[in-house]
Amino acid sequence: MSLRLGTFPVERIEFGNRTSWDNGLLTVDKEGLEDLVRSKEPRVGHLRIDAAAPGESARIIHVQDVLEPRVKVEGGGMVFPGVCGRPVDTVGAGVTHRLGGLAVVESALGPRAASVRTMTADEALRLPQNERPQDFIEMSGPGAVLPYASLTNVVVHVDPKPGVSGEDHYLVTHGAALAVADALAECVRDMDPPQVETVDTSQRGASLPGVVFNCNLMSMEHWAGPDTKMGTAVYGVTRLSAPWVLSPAEMLDGAVSQRVSWHFTNNPVVRELLDRHGKDLNFLACIIQRTNWGGQNEMQLSANRSAQVASLMGAKGAVITTNIRGRRFVDTVLGVTAYESSGIRTVLITEEEDDENGAAPPLLVYTPEMQAVVSTGAGAVPGPFHPVERVIGAREGDEAWAGPLPPIAGRYGAFHLQDYYGFGAQSKEDY
Repeated sequence: MSLRLGTFPVERIEFGNRTSWDNGLLTVDKEGLEDLVRSKEPRVGHLRIDAAAPGESARIIHVQDVLEPRVKVEGGGMVFPGVCGRPVDTVGAGVTHRLGGLAVVESALGPRAASVRTMTADEALRLPQNERPQDFIEMSGPGAVLPYASLTNVVVHVDPKPGVSGEDHYLVTHGAALAVADALAECVRDMDPPQVETVDTSQRGASLPGVVFNCNLMSMEHWAGPDTKMGTAVYGVTRLSAPWVLSPAEMLDGAVSQRVSWHFTNNPVVRELLDRHGKDLNFLACIIQRTNWGGQNEMQLSANRSAQVASLMGAKGAVITTNIRGRRFVDTVLGVTAYESSGIRTVLITEEEDDENGAAPPLLVYTPEMQAVVSTGAGAVPGPFHPVERVIGAREGDEAWAGPLPPIAGRYGAFHLQDYYGFGAQSKEDY
């Protein structure tokens, strides 16, 4: 599968009466986009579109997802397939255009935010570390450690009308963010991109070792049922399932999305392996392994099948990542053990446990097969986060978010610091 990826870099943004891209300037018709969203989804209640630039004294709160605007120009399917009723046709071939350096941030009051909605921001931030609402993006200062801080962000703050709940609540808010991302990308559909790259892993060096990327992703099925639309999805499917095999180009077209969609279309592991393909390795495939199984046998079976798939491809090496700790990390380690037992050498990229003032080990479990481990840190941000001039995504009662925020000791259960692939600058005293 060959994918031609055209990039239109966004260096600055302004609001105007039409949406267009010109030599790095993205002009956004805010009112037109809001009308478009409401026409597509009549259940939208609160809706506002805003923007934040890198280095600005701003804090974006209630972040539910971050997406990069992309549009299929040629080839089958639609970017971010399967979610919110989108078609499930296979992606990863043809031509896709993207607005590089730009993100659409979905700012919505999801279930976690709603649980602290009766509190002021000050009261919420005095909760224990693992109960605080930490889904915010700091755009400047020492707390701007997330990769999104370096992007120009179009923020869609959206909430459904009263009475919309559960799955429908999510479909309304995420659907609104997708509609905005689609509309922004449409403005460059018929333009010639200034930057073009071709992603094609069909040609392989006969003497080079084959490598796979094994990406472990938690399923929400245990809490929300097998048909839930919420959680990280593969072609819209969030349930526990046998391993998925995707081409690298499918990843770049958004075959895996939701919650941290930008992380998958710009995944640094995928990017690094693509850069090295045909030089010192053959990038064979991405294997998506689900975690959060009900019992030990299911966990072991999933790990074994993932390793078997890689072995049948002829893989000699694997880069393995996880996306949350606790029992999900055990699923991941079982995968490492299964791969190594199959003769496939592995490198595990993982976050560490919160150190609990030096009382806790860096990893929840360890096996002798874990020979090569790369740490992305524990996610600590020394802080404090400085006061900001603007809080973007604020609703009534959120004014205190403009003030200083306490430091973050680690990221166990802390949604602010999802960095499972080495994107950000968390846990670094000097960066």
